[in-house]
Amino acid sequence: MKIYILEDDIVQQFRLENLIKQYLKTKKYPITEVITYDKTRDFLESITHLTQNNIYFLDIAIKGMQNAGLIIAEKIRQKDAIGQISFVTTHLEFAPITYEYKVNAHDFIDKMMPQAEFDQKIQENIDHFIDINKLKPLEAIFSYTSRTGKVIEAVYSDIFYFETTGIPHKLLLQMDGETLTMYGNMNDISEMSERLVRVHRSYLVNRECIKRVYKKEKVIVLDDDTKIPVSRAGFKLMNQLGIT
Repeated sequence: MKIYILEDDIVQQFRLENLIKQYLKTKKYPITEVITYDKTRDFLESITHLTQNNIYFLDIAIKGMQNAGLIIAEKIRQKDAIGQISFVTTHLEFAPITYEYKVNAHDFIDKMMPQAEFDQKIQENIDHFIDINKLKPLEAIFSYTSRTGKVIEAVYSDIFYFETTGIPHKLLLQMDGETLTMYGNMNDISEMSERLVRVHRSYLVNRECIKRVYKKEKVIVLDDDTKIPVSRAGFKLMNQLGIT
């Protein structure tokens, strides 16, 4: 777990970085590194090597680009589906449009608030991240190293299904509000947890997300109302697992 900061104002950058490092030291939290960027280009280059489950404090307007932080957040979500993103900005008017970017922002923190309130907000964000991770038992986390060496992690409760794409080993991971592309083997993934059921050659679903089963139509309906086809072998497996 790491903390990433994107802030182009040097004074604000130092203020935030110093506050976070002092707080981590005081609380002795298991966060290994605080990484700061002041240019979107540098941050984008680092995203290639991004690990999972980090905290991100992002300014929205960077070097005159009004939505730079939102674009960065969108890129982060493609790599880190379970990380915590908070915007530290003077542009709180951007809060409503973050839904268009599907970045699932945790918080918006106003740079202009009094220092004591600002410090408390940042600290509460870090506390929340630590508390949430304490509640996640290891078996609740899907963690898979793809054929390209990329580590994919997600909370099982957020996973709806995996789908083949027609390109060898290229899969889509559909989660609650997020879609990730990954390279892997469906058979290997299906053996990782009893939660995952191979209902079709092209689909591996989270059994906990199955809302309805229509045997005549040979489909199941998930919690997000997605209809997934089910093969004969898929129904046989579902019967064996008591999914009816």
